[in-house]
Amino acid sequence: MRLPLAVLLLPAFLDAQELRRTPLVLTQGGTPEQPAVFDGQGMVIDLGIDITDLPWVKDGTLWTSAAPFLEHPPIADTQRAGLFIEEVPLRIVRDRAAEKAADTPGKILYAAPQSLKPGEMGWMEDGRLYFRWPVGKVPGTARILRPPGKLESAVVIACSHITVRNVTAMHAANDGFNIHGHRVGIRLENVRALSNGDEGISAHETVQMDVLDSEIAWNGSSAGGVADVNDAETTYTRCQVHHNLGAAFFFDGRRHRLTDCVIHHQAKDIVTRGDAVVEQSGTVRQQL
Repeated sequence: MRLPLAVLLLPAFLDAQELRRTPLVLTQGGTPEQPAVFDGQGMVIDLGIDITDLPWVKDGTLWTSAAPFLEHPPIADTQRAGLFIEEVPLRIVRDRAAEKAADTPGKILYAAPQSLKPGEMGWMEDGRLYFRWPVGKVPGTARILRPPGKLESAVVIACSHITVRNVTAMHAANDGFNIHGHRVGIRLENVRALSNGDEGISAHETVQMDVLDSEIAWNGSSAGGVADVNDAETTYTRCQVHHNLGAAFFFDGRRHRLTDCVIHHQAKDIVTRGDAVVEQSGTVRQQL
């Protein structure tokens, strides 16, 4: 039975049967007639590192690390989130005008601390990290988490003809579920891709994938909670997609289908690029 959205949010993690702190890499697939099955039985893969207790210089909603943050150096890639306040991803903001004025090739400058909007972050030139608390989070009352130092995904599927079910992937620096190469017969069932630095689910190259009864939310990619690209062909059925920094779905692949999905709390629902074809049936868009 599909649970209502309220049950799918973070408190449900307390019921997980296994908490894993390292990525899951799946390399053993099956055949079209007998696909392999990985049933996580409620497994939560959480790569987040709690930095709440670091010494912070606090100025209202603007917090700055008291010293250079060597474990989390500046990230040039503004496509992805650099921190999380509990489930909420923080957007990395660079000062492109200042970079251009500096006339130093490759120089990276971030938006000045005082100019940050809620939910944004950056680094000082000496390596100190700063951010402004997002709307809905009271300073000092929620955990501050960073993704791992390497650009890791929580779940990597590196084989064909496999069904992955009952797994939650969160707080990865890269994707929650990442699929590259020529992979066919990929099926995700009842998975949750929550609060990852880049996309929640992302299929690349010539991947063929079906996603059913899943939740993709609070992911930090500027593209989308889902981003299926290159020549990927994907379907999403009865999925809930919400609160992602980018669009709900970003498609730059070959052909995609959405059936009976629910999209809410998204500035954009579906973004396409190139000649991507998107078919829809029964998809519901709710107000922010």
